[in-house]
Amino acid sequence: MLARGFLKALKSRVLDSVLSENLLRRISNLDYLIANLETPICSGNKNSGDFFMPPDYAELLTHFDCMSLANNHIFDCGETGVVETIATLNKLNIGFTGICSHSKDLCYPRIIASTAGNISVIGCIEDSLYPEFAESSFSILKLSDLLNSLLLNEFEEREDIVANVVLLHAGNEFTPFPSRKLVESARNLVGKGADLVMISHSHFVSGFERIAEGGMIFYGLGDFIFDVPVSGRKTSVVPIFEISRNGLSFSEILFTKKSSDLTVNLVEDKREIRKLHRKIEKYSKLLSNNPEALRIRALSKLYVWNYQLLRIMWMIRSKGFKTTVRFLLDVLKRAVRKTFMHLRGKE
Repeated sequence: MLARGFLKALKSRVLDSVLSENLLRRISNLDYLIANLETPICSGNKNSGDFFMPPDYAELLTHFDCMSLANNHIFDCGETGVVETIATLNKLNIGFTGICSHSKDLCYPRIIASTAGNISVIGCIEDSLYPEFAESSFSILKLSDLLNSLLLNEFEEREDIVANVVLLHAGNEFTPFPSRKLVESARNLVGKGADLVMISHSHFVSGFERIAEGGMIFYGLGDFIFDVPVSGRKTSVVPIFEISRNGLSFSEILFTKKSSDLTVNLVEDKREIRKLHRKIEKYSKLLSNNPEALRIRALSKLYVWNYQLLRIMWMIRSKGFKTTVRFLLDVLKRAVRKTFMHLRGKE
């Protein structure tokens, strides 16, 4: 998320200093980097509280090869923001997926070419997270539409495609435990032809699982870049895969950690890496059990409440009591508005 507090933290810094030197050296050895861009790139028509990223800062994205725009913030600057985001990514020669136009050209997966075989990358969003006011000539690819289509099957049958990757924006925020509904949806995507499903929106690192059909699901990668350096959201994972004619094979996980000035650092301490691996293994083991078990649901609620308390304390210390109260009132106003819109939709 290259917006909001991130912009204030960046004003007196060199753009590339957001990613530490050791992290830049490591990712420069990778052939392809894909990510979720949870903000529009917009130079005007911004509302207070909305996410937006000025075009001048978009150079940071050139480290990446493909971005999913299928998330609940891409319409924060309206259709103008979507148009400018697409134009900026095209200018920087960065691929994107997840947004559809009337021409339907953008609905198709982004194809990443490789000498070992091509990979399709497609972004989609859980239906319940679809932006409330996303009325425009663009639309985000919904999870239900992808599941009800034959798109993944069609690409799986193509000889030039060795793997299908789905970037799914879904689930509950601030917990490493996915719901049964999300687990079932992710597994259904694998059944439909996805070889790898990467899930964002929780902002927390979660576990992963390998499916009998041969696919792999990561239920939470963390933030990578975000403006809230609170415990639970400092660490992120970057899964690395190797491409061959047989598809994708899991290679390793890189761990990153945000410092208080929002610099993203590569975790290199072996003891800390072992500790983070154990945490992911714990979450993965719980995933193999019933995600709707009472213990897991209770743990999930505790994670959310603990995070919200830590976030409020951090805001009071860093931004002051009045700013924190205004923020909480704004959150309440948005929740009431969302509930009202939901009720109106049921009329």
